[in-house]
Amino acid sequence: MYDTRSVVPDSLDSLIPTPGLRQIDDVDVALPIEEAWTVVRHTDLGDSATLRALFAIRTAPSRLGRRHPEPLRIHLDDLDSTEEQPGFSVLVDQPPRTVAVGAIGTVWRPEIKFVHVADAAEFAAFSDPGYVRVAWAITLTAVDPDTTKITVEVRVDATDRVSWKRFRRYFRVVGPFSRFIRHDLLASLGRRYGLPRVEHEAKLPGDDLLDDAADQITDGITIEAPPETIWPWLVQMGGRRAGFYSIDLFDNDARRSAREVHADLQHLAVGDILPATPDGDDGFEVLGMQPDRLLLLGGLYDTHAETQLPFSSPRPQHFWHVTWAFVLEPRDAHSTRLVVRARAAHDPGGSIHERWIRPVHHLMETTQLRHLAARAEGRLPNDDWRDVVEGTAGAAVMAAAMVTPFLRPLRSHWGLDPAVAARALPGDELVADPRWQWTHGIEVEAPAAVAWRWVAQIGADKAGFYSYQWLENIPGCDVRNAETVHDDWAVEQGDALLLHPKMPPLAVEIVVPGSHFVAHAAPEAGTDLDHDRWADVSWLFLVEALGPQRSRVISRYRCATSDDLATRLQLGPAFVEPIGFAMDRQMLCGIKQRAEQERPCVVKEAR
Repeated sequence: MYDTRSVVPDSLDSLIPTPGLRQIDDVDVALPIEEAWTVVRHTDLGDSATLRALFAIRTAPSRLGRRHPEPLRIHLDDLDSTEEQPGFSVLVDQPPRTVAVGAIGTVWRPEIKFVHVADAAEFAAFSDPGYVRVAWAITLTAVDPDTTKITVEVRVDATDRVSWKRFRRYFRVVGPFSRFIRHDLLASLGRRYGLPRVEHEAKLPGDDLLDDAADQITDGITIEAPPETIWPWLVQMGGRRAGFYSIDLFDNDARRSAREVHADLQHLAVGDILPATPDGDDGFEVLGMQPDRLLLLGGLYDTHAETQLPFSSPRPQHFWHVTWAFVLEPRDAHSTRLVVRARAAHDPGGSIHERWIRPVHHLMETTQLRHLAARAEGRLPNDDWRDVVEGTAGAAVMAAAMVTPFLRPLRSHWGLDPAVAARALPGDELVADPRWQWTHGIEVEAPAAVAWRWVAQIGADKAGFYSYQWLENIPGCDVRNAETVHDDWAVEQGDALLLHPKMPPLAVEIVVPGSHFVAHAAPEAGTDLDHDRWADVSWLFLVEALGPQRSRVISRYRCATSDDLATRLQLGPAFVEPIGFAMDRQMLCGIKQRAEQERPCVVKEAR
């Protein structure tokens, strides 16, 4: 009897129980678990030329000083830290299930300073400041007697806050390469030992629709989630919908695929067309559906006329005829095998196209499966490259505002006419005499009721702030800006507006549903306003109708403080206003974009 569940190995829980960074990747290979163990534990895993090149670049500083540098290889048997040569070492070895490797060092330096530890217990107990602890484990899970799932999990933490900040800056640069190395390693194992042969040879739904298929490609992945969790992600695929979770630059016009399940995209029927791109109507016809079990797509395309025909139509002279099947097979209560098969028939002139489309499809499909698994398993990173690019632009806005204090009066009413910004607004009485304030606004081409639903769920523990998410996450806010409205997050009287997990929240003191809410942080009871240090802050979010289909969103921040220099510097406009202007402006733009977004069903019946 094989245990098909993939669980977090006790080894990593004992080494780094509360990691600051955790990443997981996996692949299935057609090997019994004992043979797979021999491969990962006792053979060279670095047979990829790309992998060797990246390792050579990273280790170049430490290798250049050696007259005869050792050849590069990734062999777990070689990892043996000593007092003379500290580094990575095998800390846990539990054949044929898991092996865990760890090291302690200053990884952000060109030449890493490692600390030797004798065993797993010493690794777990190490706390000297100035270092990070890195551990990674390879875990094997028997899917069936002939198939093994190989999971690589990486965990990192730091011994002090300064070291963690240094690591985070370092990892923002090397993180993509680190992840690529793991993907390449697992892909190499997948290429070498292949998917279970039964998946390639088994008959799947939709195969009989193209008896004369010239080619087929089958890919698969084991996802640690039940079918009912995976199914909503599949149903909402498509251009102008949730995207395809693959390489968005190529198949979604660089628009980010959805990172949430969208309730309005869950309605699908046989005969609907899922657009293949965000800008076109042609796409994939829904040929069959069995909720939580099967999504069968296909298409018949006239390549000469560049049009799509109903799948069952007579084939034109120049054509591509394809099926695309997603089959969910539950392994147990905790995991599901998702098998995807693409089949294609074409006229004789399509042979050249077939040769180059096959490797492209395999790349896009395997990427799609990895990203789909990350979404279904709830381990999708908060930030991606787009967030970093946007955050970099936001930092530039902050810097520009920082060096132009003379423009502060103009920035204080961004998006609003000065007379409109000067109006008395709800919540002003909470901070009756502010030392400084801003009143920003934006017009939205959507009804006030629509804009309000987005405003009402603002908060670090809810929908985020729709602003520069990457910048918010650098100091540890851990937010992900929402893509959809969650009615259960709507603000209520007595709620708290959380800005940061480690900061006291602002009390929500005024709520008028559909119109506004005000959060307030007052001085503590008993504060001597003449002698003690104190701050009094309010933040208003107001939505007002400008017509049946137009509205305006206003953000007003008011701040009063004690007269001491430290408090005035900490909470005064010199530093807070440039940051607040950039973040608040982007938040309002984020609300506008979401309220105005048109996400119709975007499925059409086959012509």
